[in-house]
Amino acid sequence: MRAGKDGRLDGWNVGRLRGMLAAAVAMLPAMRAMAEEPDAGPGGRAYPIQLSLVAPLQVVAPVHSVNGLRVNLIYGVNRNVCGMDVGFVNRTLGDHSGLQLGGVNAVDGRLTGFNGGVFNWVGGEVHGTQVGLANVAAGSVAGTQDGLLNIAQADTAYQYGLVNVAETVKGAQFGLVNVAAGVSGLQVGLLNYTRRLAGLQIGVLNIASEKEGRWKVLPIANAYW
Repeated sequence: MRAGKDGRLDGWNVGRLRGMLAAAVAMLPAMRAMAEEPDAGPGGRAYPIQLSLVAPLQVVAPVHSVNGLRVNLIYGVNRNVCGMDVGFVNRTLGDHSGLQLGGVNAVDGRLTGFNGGVFNWVGGEVHGTQVGLANVAAGSVAGTQDGLLNIAQADTAYQYGLVNVAETVKGAQFGLVNVAAGVSGLQVGLLNYTRRLAGLQIGVLNIASEKEGRWKVLPIANAYW
């Protein structure tokens, strides 16, 4: 950096210094947002990238969240995840929004998006799709479950699989065996069972145990509105 004869910085250097300072100040909010953002959870923060070997051997501690990309080589766990989640065992203590791919996917809270794996488990609501050999949702499913075994412990919209089990179907079940406490819609399979039917069953054997009248068990089709 040069100085004039009177010891002061010349105009060109002053202008360049001001420009560098202005650029640095302008970048600070963006850098802070990318690196670390307050999370809704108590004491937690959100980071854009996570790499985990086996929790707690991971870059971002389990108490924090990930907004971006998480890669779990064996097992990773974080508070909330928003973005893409890839690994062998993916665990989210809170809510997950985005894409989740792995051998085992476990979301303790709500899933908004897609999780695909051998076994998928969601402790809250599902707003999206689960695809795997076995899919379990403890809350309602506003979307679809596609797998060999699908279980929804509350209301569900659509299930496609060999065995489908739900509390209340407000849509349809397609499978070899379909079981629901209540159906407001359609069941299609070899064996269809429900207690409360407000819709149509199509299959080899159709059972609506609390249906009014004597025709509670019928072959081919069973309907009640």
